[in-house]
Amino acid sequence: MRRLLFATCLVTWWAGAVFAGDPAEVARGKYIFGAAGGCGCHTEPKGQLNAGGKKFEGPFGTVYATNITPDRQTGIGGWTDEQIITAIRLGRRPNGERILPVHPFMSFNGMAEGDLKAVVAFLRSVPPVNRKNTPKKITVPMFESVFLPAWLMTFAAKETPPPAAPQSGLPRGEYLVRAVGHCGECHTPRSAMTMAVDNGRFLAGNPKKTGPEGQLASNITPDKATGIGDWTEEQIATYLETGNRPDGDVAGGLMGENIQGTVAGYKDLSKPDLQAIAKYLKAIPAVKNKIE
Repeated sequence: MRRLLFATCLVTWWAGAVFAGDPAEVARGKYIFGAAGGCGCHTEPKGQLNAGGKKFEGPFGTVYATNITPDRQTGIGGWTDEQIITAIRLGRRPNGERILPVHPFMSFNGMAEGDLKAVVAFLRSVPPVNRKNTPKKITVPMFESVFLPAWLMTFAAKETPPPAAPQSGLPRGEYLVRAVGHCGECHTPRSAMTMAVDNGRFLAGNPKKTGPEGQLASNITPDKATGIGDWTEEQIATYLETGNRPDGDVAGGLMGENIQGTVAGYKDLSKPDLQAIAKYLKAIPAVKNKIE
């Protein structure tokens, strides 16, 4: 009886244990987590952090964000660090299943190894939540066996990870925009036919038809007529930090969510990082593309 009681207590403790990682590494991971917009896809409005359940509908069917808390039964508590990094970078679960079609692994593949390890330390530090994942409902025949592999082979262009994360200037801004912030996933035009990203018009915006979750994404190239060419670097940095546009409007929709984040978001970026992003956005080619 004592053995059974001890075993029960041990399992209960293990399931509810919070990872005690290096505080500095956990804090750095939380900062990078915020630079990715707080991974809001994995947290329902007013829901528990990273517990999943958020619903995404598309022409392929319906999928639900998964539980990425360190719960061993329903989250990623039983995954190794390397398995979590592989899932972030390559969109593959430990069992080989693809994490698609929402997870932006093609952008996250450009994240430096050191930053990903810090993110893993942070993910392990949050409270585990025992919440079963909701099965996806794919309506396209042979989506995962035929259509998806063919689409990935034809259209998927992954970012290339640097040996280490750039720390300042334009390289830092490019790294935060292209990889961590995954801005191209929403702001780079997509084909209405294939939904493939047109990187020849990087960050030139999407109308509602091809925008994320049916929302338009603005042209954020430095084109003066249709983009943010009239914004100063300071105005761009202020917008990312506060959501306030130069014209007095405020960020809404997905952009507003990314700025606010969950436990961290774009608003928590340091001044140097905000300035690096602004400088990079002013340096990319201007593309005339009116979004309305």
